[in-house]
Amino acid sequence: MDKHFRAFVAVARHLHFTKAAEEIHITQPSLSLLIQQLEEKLRVKLITRSTRQVALTEMGKAFLPLAENVVLDMDSAVRHMRDLAELEQGKVTVAAFPSVAANQLPPILVAFRRRYPKVRVQVVDGIWNTVVESVRSGGADFGIGSRPPVMGNLSYQEIYNDEVMLLATEDHPLASEKSLSWHQIMEEEIIVLSPDTGVRQSIDAALDGTGITLKPIVEPALVQTAAALVSAGAGLGIILSSYLKAVRMEGLVAIPLEKPNIRRPVGIITRKDWVMSPAAKVMLKMAIDGLHEKPVVAATVIA
Repeated sequence: MDKHFRAFVAVARHLHFTKAAEEIHITQPSLSLLIQQLEEKLRVKLITRSTRQVALTEMGKAFLPLAENVVLDMDSAVRHMRDLAELEQGKVTVAAFPSVAANQLPPILVAFRRRYPKVRVQVVDGIWNTVVESVRSGGADFGIGSRPPVMGNLSYQEIYNDEVMLLATEDHPLASEKSLSWHQIMEEEIIVLSPDTGVRQSIDAALDGTGITLKPIVEPALVQTAAALVSAGAGLGIILSSYLKAVRMEGLVAIPLEKPNIRRPVGIITRKDWVMSPAAKVMLKMAIDGLHEKPVVAATVIA
């Protein structure tokens, strides 16, 4: 009925069929037919027309503001959708591991914002369950994290692997080692992330059945907290390789851990039935491209 409402509003504005037809770019007979069909649909007479004059009936005058609101709402909806398609407005929500949100994601977000400054971006950074449930519930357009054990309505595309490494102070007896096995740190006091984090779950799964047991003394949720505890002398810590640039604390050494080498896969989590906005699709592509460029970081002294 959109074209019928537009036809009526045009006639009411000009009170002239020829001018109204020109405004909405149709022929005068087509305009007359639209008005006739609208009156038949409403079962009222909206316009009176003679050889000299076009006028609105009382019912036409009552209907005019309603028709104008419909046309305005339709125009606004069309502009809104065009803006969304052209990334002139909208919102994108990304859920990500803290390691990704703190390290890989910032340059991607900055690049996106520079290209599309009118699109709002929200980042949900949290532990594994938070990332997965944000995507599953529709709270996020997509997530960046480990593969969910129960996929359901989710899809997963692996991008890279984070290496689990040991964090020590420079004066620790093990700090000079080029690499260490997990057996070598079994008797050490360890600061390891809490059991509900993705990295801890990866560690527990990899060590299960190996006979290797750790002695956790503190189990924080964030790697930054673990690094601060190591720096304070609380013990050795477990860190992901992707955090080496973000944890900028003097006097700390990151050492590769072997036997087993534990890697945490990181990839894109999406919902199969989720229809992404144009802005979310662009952000997703930029995220995939940016994560593929993640550098491989060797053991190093964090400065």
